[in-house]
Amino acid sequence: MTAQSISDVPSFIRREFRDRGNIKVLDVEIRPYPDEINYIVFVEASDLPSAAQIGNDLDSEITTSEVRAFIIVRKAPPELVDKSSDPIVNGVQDERASELTRLTSARSRVSEAQPSLSYIRDAHINLAAITTPRHHLIFGRRGAGKTALLVEARSTLPDDSVISCWVNVQTLRNEEPNRVFLHMIEEVLTAVVSRQQQVRAQSSISVAAVKLYERVGQMLALPENEESSVVRLIPEIQRTIKRFLSINGLRLFIFVDDFYYITRGQQPKLLDMLHGCIRDCDAWLKIASIRHLTRWYQSSPPLGLQTMHDADLLDLDVTLQDPEWAKKFLENILLQYAKHVGVPALSRLFHAAALDRLVLASGAVPRDYLILAGSSIEKAKRRPNAKLVGVQDVNQAAGDAAQVKVQELEEDMASNVQSAARTLEALRIVRSFCLDETSHTYFLISYREKEEFADRYNVLTDLLDLRLIHLVDGGVSDAHAAGHRLEAFMLDLSQFSGSRLKQGIRVLDFANGRMLSRKTKGAKVGGSDKSGDTPLKLIAILRTAPKFGLERLAHLVQK
Repeated sequence: MTAQSISDVPSFIRREFRDRGNIKVLDVEIRPYPDEINYIVFVEASDLPSAAQIGNDLDSEITTSEVRAFIIVRKAPPELVDKSSDPIVNGVQDERASELTRLTSARSRVSEAQPSLSYIRDAHINLAAITTPRHHLIFGRRGAGKTALLVEARSTLPDDSVISCWVNVQTLRNEEPNRVFLHMIEEVLTAVVSRQQQVRAQSSISVAAVKLYERVGQMLALPENEESSVVRLIPEIQRTIKRFLSINGLRLFIFVDDFYYITRGQQPKLLDMLHGCIRDCDAWLKIASIRHLTRWYQSSPPLGLQTMHDADLLDLDVTLQDPEWAKKFLENILLQYAKHVGVPALSRLFHAAALDRLVLASGAVPRDYLILAGSSIEKAKRRPNAKLVGVQDVNQAAGDAAQVKVQELEEDMASNVQSAARTLEALRIVRSFCLDETSHTYFLISYREKEEFADRYNVLTDLLDLRLIHLVDGGVSDAHAAGHRLEAFMLDLSQFSGSRLKQGIRVLDFANGRMLSRKTKGAKVGGSDKSGDTPLKLIAILRTAPKFGLERLAHLVQK
């Protein structure tokens, strides 16, 4: 390796880190040794995991027959980070803040056509799990990252041994279930037929696949399809897929997004039909949905996917049960967006207290967090001479989001108007209990009532999946009844904030990495402000919350 070629390597490293991971290399130091050369690459702390992997991949590309070369990735010191970035003197008034707002708005919703700006791997290793040969039901609230996970998973599949297809059920929500099934199978057969180059076009399996594809297309051209004619296709589809995958040594992944748009009563049957088409095949369903809007199995007659036997569950929800971890995870996502527009640190735009409030305001839902962050910047820009987003800006953004969430509720439940009306009434009841009756924004549900009145509890958890209430702790022990446990929920911040928090109530807050209970001005509830800086102290706070009786929702249960 010549002196000239050595001097070119840092430029190559910078370019590859940028192109492969959108990572800015802040500095490269060259350290030559008798038998090798080390390139010390300095990046920001949040980029370390991805940068280390890229560095490992590049070692072989910068090694020559004359000398071995290695890339060593290190965390850049603060002074190097500051030196490498243009100063943001005016905070939220800087044009880069406006670019961040536009970016969070444009890229907060992931689709097959528009993947994540930067996929942040979670602590549960869901990406590795979902690419295994196993049927999966992927659950999460709206904005929890279901689509992002499916898109990222599909992008990592090896092209030489895997074929995949994508179905977004939202586009099919006005179709009858039989036709939804036909549309899904058409996508599957499209993927199969497109890979025929590995088999002679005249082979029997190729001819069978094309004929079956054409037959499904002809059925979809009809105004309606009888169930018997659709069901009769299943054995033929199964034989064709099994033979095709076996002959070619391929594996098939079927990604189905927004499955909850199917009428809940029809879901087990549709899943059963899909499962029948790929039974005993190297083909796997990846179904993304909202848990409490989904019925994936019925026992009599047995239809659908039975968990533990047919399919595994993946829960993507990041909740307020571990707010400190949620804060780190969410800030890491927002930081990737910020760095994309040239903002090196969130502290250049947000007060620390505002970042804490964003966790609470979003209920730890990634999409809500990004949208509220962008909206909060816009609120702050309207304040004279404001440089940083403050807590009140987040409160106002959360208050403005209330109507948007109600509209999303109506959209999510469009397939069942009665269900949407029931959920809106449940919201009214819970909100009245919290703000008018008890002056607490958090409340308890008894495990005994949850188990005894599961239908009433399901009405409540519809609000959970729609981010109108949030789970704070799933196992609060009752101080007055040994062995009795309760769940603690919090009303969404959008329901009691606007330009400022509603006065006269006790609220849960999140500050400096811990939950606390405090009273807003004019609160009539007793007790002083309390910090939940230890698990026991937080349990003590939650034990004082009022108990919400599920009998309040009895009239909303479908008879």
